[in-house]
Amino acid sequence: MDTMKNTHNLLTAVLLLFAGSFPLAAFAQGSLTPPGAPAPIMKSLDQIEARTIVNSANTPGDGNNVYIISQPGSYYLTGNLVAPLHLFGGTAKNGIEITANNVTLDLNGFALQGAAGNAGIFIPNGQTNITVRNGTISGWAVNGVSSGGYASVNQVFERLSVSACEMGIFLYGAGVVRDCNCYNNNSDGIYCGAGGICSGCTAKNNAGNGITMGGGIVTACTVQNNISRGIYLVPGTATGCLVEGNNQSGIYVDAPGSMVVGNTCIENNSSSASSEAGIYINDSNNRVEDNHVTESGLAGIQVSPDYTLNIVIKNAVIGNGANNYIIPSGQIAGPLITTLGTITNANPWANFSFNP
Repeated sequence: MDTMKNTHNLLTAVLLLFAGSFPLAAFAQGSLTPPGAPAPIMKSLDQIEARTIVNSANTPGDGNNVYIISQPGSYYLTGNLVAPLHLFGGTAKNGIEITANNVTLDLNGFALQGAAGNAGIFIPNGQTNITVRNGTISGWAVNGVSSGGYASVNQVFERLSVSACEMGIFLYGAGVVRDCNCYNNNSDGIYCGAGGICSGCTAKNNAGNGITMGGGIVTACTVQNNISRGIYLVPGTATGCLVEGNNQSGIYVDAPGSMVVGNTCIENNSSSASSEAGIYINDSNNRVEDNHVTESGLAGIQVSPDYTLNIVIKNAVIGNGANNYIIPSGQIAGPLITTLGTITNANPWANFSFNP
């Protein structure tokens, strides 16, 4: 027992010795006083959806319009818009009129239904920086989209499906129309009067031209079964398009300085009109290159005898017999390759002409 007691006393002495040599450290503590009231961490409704709903409270209309957007900003629909009937001499209304610059309108997947109203989207003057997207527009007596100002610029219309209107999308000024579908309209599917770009669109079964372009580019579009022409250039560029089954020309050029490059034209000019063709050129100084044209009514590629200095190179035309190419004098055309088998003509500008 004495031994255990002595050992305990020895250990206690050692511990006291070390404690004196190495004092315990004291750690500083922060203030216990809170800095202020707790701040909210939830987002407000305006932060979650900063856009404005199109309705009678935010965008009230008048006797000619169901709704009017008169201030810059971003707007959206929360339901379908159906124009009221205008019986017994009442006024036909536009769906949504945009009178301000710098407006984005998202139809949000909803429909503007005309019930024989005026225009679905109406942009009356020279408004700029306008974007309309994501919805269906149908049944309007004038146009699905109607932008009437020649001075209008920076207008974008995208991902719209427009049907059973007078014209599907009508732009008097310049703009961009992309990824839109225009079906069964009473005149042109898409009309761009002063340039711009029409890309990735479908224009089908319209009673006028599928696409009319004045001074811009039509690219990567599908244009089928329209009563008039598929693509009408006055002037413009058509490139990378599928143009099929249109009653008159697949692509018709009616102004100088146009380019028709890299398109596929199938069974156009079903009316077999003498002044229409798979591709018809009705002016001077145009370029027709690298197109594939098959089984058109009357002629594959035809140049009007009234004009000169058109370039026709590197095309392939099949199925119109002697009328695969009708190219009068005064043009610049690559030589024709008409024989089957290995190509022996090394001319890089040659055109191909075959008949099954």
